[in-house]
Amino acid sequence: MLAKLDGIEIVCRARNVKETAEAVRGLKPDVVILDIGMPGGSGIDVLNGMKRDRETSMVIVLTNHSDSRYRKKCLQLGASFFFDKTELEQVVQVLQGLLCDSSKD
Repeated sequence: MLAKLDGIEIVCRARNVKETAEAVRGLKPDVVILDIGMPGGSGIDVLNGMKRDRETSMVIVLTNHSDSRYRKKCLQLGASFFFDKTELEQVVQVLQGLLCDSSKD
């Protein structure tokens, strides 16, 4: 669904925490979309690493684990947005907003 948006380029689809961390460090994407539940750890582990490494990618957490404890932890670690997977349309709106903002620069 996201790949169909004009102006969006999917640069990587990582299968686990290790691949995700390596992709973020190597590709330096503008936006990273993370799930909490990931093979080899969690999206929170990735966020911890990003914070430690001072990565500047915007992070959107999109998960079925929408408990307020997870939301609070992810936002503390630097996630810009936290959505339940039922809120995918809001992710689309955020990305479209970013595209509009970048076209003004």
